[in-house]
Amino acid sequence: MRICLSLDPSRLLRWHLWLAEALAEVPGNEVSCALAAGSRPLPLICRLLLELERLVYGFRGNGAIDPVEAALRCLPPPQADQVDVVIDLSGAESLPAARRVLTPVFNGAPGEIGIVAAWLNRQDLLVDLHDTARPLQPWTARPASRDREVLAARLDSALSCAVPLILKALCEETGSAASDIPGPRMAVPSFGALSALVRATGTVASKAIGLLDVLARGGRMWGIGWRFDESAGLLDKGEAAFRVLTGNADSYLADPFPFRHQGQDFIFVEQYLYSKNRGCIAVVTVNRDGTAGASRIVVEEPHHLSYPFVFEQDGQIWMIPESGAARNVSLYRAVEFPYRWTREACLMEGIEGYDTTPLWHAGGFWFFVSPRLWRSTSWDVLSLYRAESLTGSWTPHTANPVLIDARLSRPAGAVIRHGGRTLRPVQDCARVYGGAVTFCQIDALGASEFAQTPVGRIWSGALGCHTYNRRSGLEVIDLFGHIRGLREVTTAYRLLVPDAPVSGPRGVSGPRGQSLSWPVSSGSAHP
Repeated sequence: MRICLSLDPSRLLRWHLWLAEALAEVPGNEVSCALAAGSRPLPLICRLLLELERLVYGFRGNGAIDPVEAALRCLPPPQADQVDVVIDLSGAESLPAARRVLTPVFNGAPGEIGIVAAWLNRQDLLVDLHDTARPLQPWTARPASRDREVLAARLDSALSCAVPLILKALCEETGSAASDIPGPRMAVPSFGALSALVRATGTVASKAIGLLDVLARGGRMWGIGWRFDESAGLLDKGEAAFRVLTGNADSYLADPFPFRHQGQDFIFVEQYLYSKNRGCIAVVTVNRDGTAGASRIVVEEPHHLSYPFVFEQDGQIWMIPESGAARNVSLYRAVEFPYRWTREACLMEGIEGYDTTPLWHAGGFWFFVSPRLWRSTSWDVLSLYRAESLTGSWTPHTANPVLIDARLSRPAGAVIRHGGRTLRPVQDCARVYGGAVTFCQIDALGASEFAQTPVGRIWSGALGCHTYNRRSGLEVIDLFGHIRGLREVTTAYRLLVPDAPVSGPRGVSGPRGQSLSWPVSSGSAHP
């Protein structure tokens, strides 16, 4: 496929290079570059704000918006005849002749300025990829940001997610000719330098206030909630009270997974050690009388560990903890349960994947995992992998990433059966990491398809939550907020009212709907 990037000579940016390199890695692709005649540089105030953030927050290079002019100018020009696809990253009125044109826009505005306007106006971000081959159905993504208040962070996340969105669109089989329907009219947003400066200085002030809060009240932290109820869980009752268990002054607890062994109940957790700036895997013994023992670390590595998915298979007890920092997915086996574990195998290498969640389905194992792509967060994207056995060869889903949506991607616990439906807990990180847990019904899961529908949601008042599990009558969640000294919290589960289903071949999300579907035609070919 002959692909031409149409670039603005005043904005030759690192995310353009990420895209060019990713396209060139696909066998059969020829990537060229055409520089637009005119230029629309980012406003001076934007560049000044980014420099201010680098000074205040200590950012050091490799950002999506960093200029990489020399590398992009080394790309060859397009051939004289028509190319197959033009990816319009310049907004130029005149583009090279092509059968198909892809144009990414951000909250309805072309180019990076749309992300800046969304940051300035405190808006959620929607990425639309307009495609002349399917003009009435743009590809869409909903990226998050590791810090909504920081402009550079919003740019990094949004532009990192735009790259796989473009790659997904190019994998879709389309007609031989582009539609004659004109693309949408898009206005470049304008804003004053003063309002942008006020926004940036307000962010610095709010972060300073947050630091004072940490010093005065200990700040917000993670803890876990737990309860026993053999007859009914939170999803049945609609509301339930959880006992709260927190770490000590040196650590916090999160990502709880319950497990019963020989009549004793355990909760495996991430125990984050402030002194080492990383998480370990710990276990807490809990009893039916409401008492709990102290946490005890059982797995520690030189890198961060969390999300200890513990399960039983073939007479052995296994654990797959999150080890994205090591860029692998590793399998541990209990040598002497629950305190001694050995690293048995590396299941996947070279993937910065987060919260890997296995599921046995249709005669094989599936992994749900959120990979970090370029400078995206670790909760923007969902990818699927399949293997015939736990230690077999793991094959990526043909539509990976199957989701680019911070509301509905990252796993939040084991897949459960409830009310005759298969439900996948997911983290809603649209506005903040660990904002809430949504339950999605899995409608389709196969080698060439994946579909889910949001059906319910956990609410914990002002507290955040990003993990839910239930096993053998022991139900657990985690909580984020001012929880130090808190002994009990009441949490609610509410059903969602679904919108009309939105589906499309290899789409990423419906433009406005809650119900999402991504079927893939069988012939087409995390973190």
